[in-house]
Formats: sequence, C-alpha cells, structure tokens
Amino acid sequence: MNVIEAEELSKVYRIYQSPRQRVKEILLRKPLHKKFFALKDLSFSVSKGETLGIIGENGAGKSTLLKIMAGVLKHTSGRIAINGKAAALLELGAGFNPELTGEENIYLNAYLMGLTKHEIEVKKEDIYDFSELGDFIERPVKTYSSGMYVRLAFSIVTSIDPDILIIDEALSVGDQHFQKKCVDRIVDFKNRGKSILFCSHSLYLVQELCKKAIWLKKGTIAEAGNSFDVINAYLDQVRERDSETNISRSETEKDRNAQKKVWTEEVRVTDKEGRHVHSLESGSEVILNIKIRMTAQASGKRINIGIEINRNDDLPILCFSTKTDGLTALPLCDGREVTIRFPSLPLLSGQYYFIVIFTDEHSGHQYDMHRTGMFSLENPTGELGLTNLKRKWAVI
Repeated sequence: MNVIEAEELSKVYRIYQSPRQRVKEILLRKPLHKKFFALKDLSFSVSKGETLGIIGENGAGKSTLLKIMAGVLKHTSGRIAINGKAAALLELGAGFNPELTGEENIYLNAYLMGLTKHEIEVKKEDIYDFSELGDFIERPVKTYSSGMYVRLAFSIVTSIDPDILIIDEALSVGDQHFQKKCVDRIVDFKNRGKSILFCSHSLYLVQELCKKAIWLKKGTIAEAGNSFDVINAYLDQVRERDSETNISRSETEKDRNAQKKVWTEEVRVTDKEGRHVHSLESGSEVILNIKIRMTAQASGKRINIGIEINRNDDLPILCFSTKTDGLTALPLCDGREVTIRFPSLPLLSGQYYFIVIFTDEHSGHQYDMHRTGMFSLENPTGELGLTNLKRKWAVI
C-alpha cells in the first residue's frame, strides 16, 4: 500500500521584472512573466513503513517538494495523494507565533494538527520532557535560539504520532545530544511501521536511515532508487564539478607561480598502476606524485615538504612532513619529482583531498601550497566512521 503517490508533479512560479508587470498583465490580459519550474514532472511513491531520503544541492526543489507533501504549498499541475495523517518539520520556526510562549505554541500547533484539548493534555508532558526546554517553555518563542526552536518543533511533530513524518534540513541546527535523540526517535518510528520523508545534506544520515532516495537536480529527478546508488551518483557529480573547479584554479595558479621561486607544477593522486584516480576502494594503495619547479634564484636551496590529508569538511586526518619522517631537507632541482606511497589508505567512505606545502630547510618560510582535487573512497563492507582498524574477535 502506498501512503504517498506523486504523478507528474510540477510547481511553477511566475517571475515578473517588477510589481507593475503584475498589474499590467491583468489589465492587458497578456502574459508578461517568465515561468520558473521549481519542480517539473516528478513521479514517485512511498509505501507504508518506508523511509525515503531526498538529496540535492540548494535550490534543487527539495523544500518545495516537502511543503507540497505537507500541504503548505499547492502544486501547479500533476497529482499528489497522501493516505494517512502527516506531520511536518519544515524550515526553522514555521508554524510558531513568536509572541506566544512555548506552551501556548504547543496548543496552537497541536490544534492545527487536529488534536483535541484532551489529547494535547495527555501528550504535553512527553513534549516537555523530550524538548528539554525546562523553564523556557513558559517564555515567548521569540526569545528562543535556533536550537530551541528545533527542540520544540520536533517534539510537537513527533509526539502526535503521525502516519507520515516529513522532515526538512531543520535538524542540522540542533546540538549533538539532541540530534541523537531525534535520530533515535526516527528509528523508533521506522520500527513501528511509520513512513518518513527525510531531506538532509548529511548523506551519512540519509544512507543510514533510508533504503530508497531521490536526487533532485534543478527541480527534476536526476536519480532514484537504492539510497547507496543514488548517493554515489550524486557524489560523482560533485566530484566532477570539483575537478572542473580545480582545473580553473590551476590556470589561476600558473599566473601566481610566475612570482614564486619554488612551486608545485603538478600533484597527482594515482593508484598502484599509476592511473589518475577520482574514486577507489577503502584500503587500496594510493600514490601521491609531486613535481617541483624552481627559478634560478632558488638554486642551491633546500626544502621540506609537508603533507596534509583532509576530509571534504576540512577535518584534518593526518599531517606529516619530510622533517617528521626523519628525512633531511631536499636539495632543489628544477623538475624534480617526489613520490609518496601509501600501501593502504584505510579511510572509510567519504571524499578527501591532499595539501602539499613547500617550506625552506628550517620550515620557517613557506614557498608554496597546493591543494589537490577531491578523490573518493568507497567502503563496500558496511563499517561506519572515519578509518578501518584491523581487528580480531574472540567469543568466550
């Protein structure tokens, strides 16, 4: 049984050059607007007990789709059918009256969701406890932080026990403790056979919570199916765009290099066969190839080379250098190539990049810094986290 069915769903906005154009359009009875398709011909379904992830870049139409599902927006064309009681957590503060207290907003929102006064009284304590707002529940919502908004909104939406739970990116502003509580409650909803639409930029959460996913791109479905496959297709597109950006950055760096004494001409990330890679399996051998250029002014000098491995959110994974590894500063030679071989890179699924830094022999002056494009590691075995550690089990 499908609890949500969408067929050729579209949402079109009229774009006018100025407010006057709206009036002129009415008077002249001819179109003076441009059409913008926020969503165009979307068809999909969600069965009972299924969790569907929705991913995509900002402006792809994710929030518009969820608002239509929640009944906040009306679609322009197509068909949408919702079978069951739906509750939505959309953008921050949606549905709250900032002048009312947290408690008063509980009653207001619960009434709008169809609960009676008696039902609200029964669920009120659960909302208080889950939100952990304490005395702030008696204060006006306009005094709340963004995290407190989310605490109250999520507590209300999930406490009414809907058949369909719709969640936009709002959870991202909550603290780690409350995010974990929210994820635990979402998992509990799944285990009780509820249907969930989950939109997030956290691909990790989408993959963990959702068996199926939709990738929206400019208002259309670019990919749909198994969440692992959809996320990988999305990341492939992100990596391709990063690669194009890196090419543009390289052209700019050529101009800057003209003013340097020592610089990186090229840094390549390859596999053991020497092939340039954008994606490889976790634990594979990885080789970093660095080509050094210099001017005649740098003749006779020595350099140290520093290396950083970072995740795509700029989290440092490892920093080391010729100096930390016990090597003496390298004598400069124009066109010299340096290779660093990692027999196994045991990082788990994610996107990573290298930074290469050249300094003088005392590490006091930086000659150059070069950041590589993103490369992706994929882990087919299912472990989660950052790195894969060797381990042995013993059952006694």
